[in-house]
Amino acid sequence: MANVNDYLRKMGAQKILKKAPFSEADQLILARISYLPFYKIRLTSFETIASVAEKMKKLPASAFGWPDDRKLIELLGQSKRFERMRVSDFVRHNDKNLEKQFSAITIHLNIERAYLSFYGTDSSLTGWKEDFNLAFLDQIPAQIEALEYLKQIRRKFFWKKLYLGGHSKGGHVAIFAAIHVSDHTQKKIQAVYNYDGPGIRKDLAAQDLGSFQILGRIHTFVPQESIIGRLFEHREGLTIVHSTAKNVYQHDIYSWQVDGNKLLRSKTTKRSDMINRAINKWMQDASREEIKIFVNGMFEIFSSVELNNPIELMREWKHFAPKILKEFMNTPKEKKKIISEIWRKLGESLIRSQIEQNELLIKFNKAFKTKEK
Repeated sequence: MANVNDYLRKMGAQKILKKAPFSEADQLILARISYLPFYKIRLTSFETIASVAEKMKKLPASAFGWPDDRKLIELLGQSKRFERMRVSDFVRHNDKNLEKQFSAITIHLNIERAYLSFYGTDSSLTGWKEDFNLAFLDQIPAQIEALEYLKQIRRKFFWKKLYLGGHSKGGHVAIFAAIHVSDHTQKKIQAVYNYDGPGIRKDLAAQDLGSFQILGRIHTFVPQESIIGRLFEHREGLTIVHSTAKNVYQHDIYSWQVDGNKLLRSKTTKRSDMINRAINKWMQDASREEIKIFVNGMFEIFSSVELNNPIELMREWKHFAPKILKEFMNTPKEKKKIISEIWRKLGESLIRSQIEQNELLIKFNKAFKTKEK
């Protein structure tokens, strides 16, 4: 079995030509480049990938958000396929008060084509909170920044054909930007690649007329047990790929398998289908205001117990659960009532969908009911 780094080892020596054209694996790699720690190096204008690799080679392992990212840039720097590509217009804006986490970089494939790579969610609570805000806000700051970034690159490199892509929230904001930009700019967009990123909320998708013009150029890839990437509306359809990881850890693109120069196809699991139906039903049953109070309340609790993100909660359930329950009991009565009700609705939705695997949510639901009695 091979992932994108294995693909680079095999195909890295081949330039992007007719014999080895721009492929699905290449597109995923370009989307992942935005995860590299550009803010840790002194980046010059239109620097080559090879030069970036040399600088990042000196960074400690802790500078990289994921161990495989370090290997990725090392392989990219040695690859004839990518080494001469240039990067520009790196931006990184994190604002805890605005609940904003955004980053992007433009990769110039050649004189005629550029790929706008949008960063997904980092490990900060701010980044995760912004993601959850999608459930009740019509727009989040990262979406607006992505749209402005696309407009800026379009003006600056007006002659170039554009490709947009990103993983997780990066894929979502790439779609948002492509949908909301002008018709003139849309004509320059050749394709949009979304890797396990949420779609557009159903009530908003109906209003986005721009989606109809560009729908055929949007490509969304999700692993077989995807949860994050199957949230909300995906009018463009989904391509299911095979991951060697389990459950939410399939969100890691380094677990996605590459067959030749394409992502290995798979099909969704029954568990993924049931969770997807349950979450969508839950969001339909709860009002936007209830979801807002629930999300804000839970993240206030997470912050109080110094939890970095929901994934950490899954890994260290025994450590955080008592602290979270204690904070929950100190929550104001009305807010506590709404949070409990939302958990109850979600629990019932999961049960109706015959989901028994989600022990975390069931434990929360039972614990809150017991405490209230």
